[in-house]
Amino acid sequence: MPCQNLMPQTLSIGITSLSLGRASVHSMESKIKAAAATGCRGLELYFEDLEVLASQMGSLERRTSSLQSAAHQIRRLCDRFGIDIVNLQPFRDYDGVTSRQMHLGKMAELKIWLALCKILRTAMIVITSTFPTHPPTATGDDHVIVANLREAADLGARESPPIRFAYEAISWGAHVQTWQHAWNIVQRADRSNLGLCLDTFHILAQTYASPEAASGRRPAAMESLARDLRELACTVGPERLFSVQLADAAKLDPPLSPQHPWYDASHDPLMTWSRQARLFPLEKEMGAYLPVLEVLRTCVVDLGYRGWVSLEVFNSSLFSTDCRVPWLHAQRGMEAWRRCRDALDQGVR
Repeated sequence: MPCQNLMPQTLSIGITSLSLGRASVHSMESKIKAAAATGCRGLELYFEDLEVLASQMGSLERRTSSLQSAAHQIRRLCDRFGIDIVNLQPFRDYDGVTSRQMHLGKMAELKIWLALCKILRTAMIVITSTFPTHPPTATGDDHVIVANLREAADLGARESPPIRFAYEAISWGAHVQTWQHAWNIVQRADRSNLGLCLDTFHILAQTYASPEAASGRRPAAMESLARDLRELACTVGPERLFSVQLADAAKLDPPLSPQHPWYDASHDPLMTWSRQARLFPLEKEMGAYLPVLEVLRTCVVDLGYRGWVSLEVFNSSLFSTDCRVPWLHAQRGMEAWRRCRDALDQGVR
């Protein structure tokens, strides 16, 4: 007999601002309006949106004040349409940075972000694991990464209200690619305002899926995923799970190879796939095939997560100049969420 009422009614649903259209094409007002009109009440604010709006409002020489003016404008729009700002993200290329000058620059930037959080009235920043660079700019030494994240957490803890940091393992990260590695770092940093951000795409890209395989799956994919999720349910403390992001993806046909039009030898295949082919959860009619529900079930049923769940997709449609893009993406996102909610309520796997 299927399980009933697995989905808690207290979850709040948000969407990443980037997933409503690229900032160079679609305005923040159009995206906030679209989110509100479709019943979405939270926005993960992608820093690109702030930067583009700031560039339209002031000179590059006055970057900090322009960013603050843009933050005030976004906050006013969110207040007008009843939208909460879930977090500011992504704070990139910080963990493991080796150059002292680069480290000081990132800390100075983080202080700007903390001031922006106060204006935006959000109390969370998402830190993503560092991307690969050539030549490398970050070390894989966990001692350094732990020290970096501890320093950020201590800085955020002095804010009023304190700022929390959600550390997200990027599946093609230079050094941190899995939730297990990110969790180990969070535990070692040992700060109550430092936790995890779990993204279904990144978890599934490491355990289940492969854009280079004709099947779209790794060997023994379901067995690998089942082990991974059992470990997640038994390992992560729910109080340290700060953010959950939902994304599906299209199976590539043909699979990614040097002959594929999306192939880029300078990019990890998972990065290419993520940027080109993410979809909202369960959009099977568009080619979505990942077992997103399995990860969501582990988070909200097994771990008891009750925070914001955010929809986060990237693909080429975000660059479309069609003025309906924010509305269409918001509508697709909320329909995808309803499918997830209904499927879990009915115990569907």
